[in-house]
Amino acid sequence: MIALLITSFLIACSQQQIDPISENDQTGVYVAAARQIIDSNATLKSVATFPIGIAVSSWITKKPKGNDLLKAHFDSKTVHAYMRTEYAPNKFNFQELDFWVKWAEANPIRLHGHCLVFHNGAPNWMLQFNGSTSAFEQVIKNHIQTIVGRHKGKIRSWDVFNEVFTSRGKVDQTPFRKMYRSDEEYMNFIGRCFEWAHGADPNALLFYNDYLFENSPAKTNTVIALVNRFKSKNVPIHGIGSQMHININTSESGIRDSFIKLASTGLQIHVSELDVMVNPANELNMAIDGKMLDRQSTQYNVVASLYKRLVPTRLQYGITLWDFSDADSWIVAQKKKNDAPCIFDSNYDKKPAFYGLLEGLMN
Repeated sequence: MIALLITSFLIACSQQQIDPISENDQTGVYVAAARQIIDSNATLKSVATFPIGIAVSSWITKKPKGNDLLKAHFDSKTVHAYMRTEYAPNKFNFQELDFWVKWAEANPIRLHGHCLVFHNGAPNWMLQFNGSTSAFEQVIKNHIQTIVGRHKGKIRSWDVFNEVFTSRGKVDQTPFRKMYRSDEEYMNFIGRCFEWAHGADPNALLFYNDYLFENSPAKTNTVIALVNRFKSKNVPIHGIGSQMHININTSESGIRDSFIKLASTGLQIHVSELDVMVNPANELNMAIDGKMLDRQSTQYNVVASLYKRLVPTRLQYGITLWDFSDADSWIVAQKKKNDAPCIFDSNYDKKPAFYGLLEGLMN
């Protein structure tokens, strides 16, 4: 009955040609009323037909309001396990990883590990490794298998390798790439990383994760070529993570095309790090206003709606939001940008973006 009421109300609004991002005051009244009905009866995970994830550290559970939102809206959790987890050779800090595995025992939720091999998340001793290539590979193999094997069967999936390519689809010349004489040898190494992860937990789903698919067809094509290469060589790869750090100006056609191309691989597609910047030019004195927040809401809606329509149901691994609130967003807290990219504001209150995502999941 409630679902019928919501649907009827939204249809009535659309028949009156009410635009959710219009500045018309009367429109605002209708949209606010619709959102109140939805808000009082629905959570993100309750309306979604696939898992809705969040990437946030364990401190969120110590904030009563944040903890309540976590439990209410999300049924997937990305667990941070960057390479710096191994802070010194064969010395690991498993505190964050262990916390979420234990937390999930009392609060059923799917766990996704991020990420096993990534130069930006690596400690200096790995980045400055000066031994042979074979010795380097033994270090990486031990790193992968120690982390994956620790909670075998409890972490459902892993981002095995993160961000191999530049925005133009070329192999990024990272310290890891420079351990190899050619791109061909480096690609073979990446394939072995998937094999090592599979050996540590044969039931875990393994993903390649990268960014900018919605803006760079060249990069998308390069990643698809890598995936097809792995499939032809029987490398155990099960999915692709599309980070989707987008903004209010990102084209809908770019998002649409990326979903179609990625889904053509037949692998699981994970929107793995979604946020939407409202101030992509980083204008320091810009006041973030209602119009910008409405455009942000529309973008969240577009992502959810297109994902549902264009990625086959069997390939929908879910949508994961990157960071929890505007206060703790990596864009704001780490990059120090004047922005508000999340669906919750700094007080953990729901923004228009929350309702945009909710409505996109319902459509």
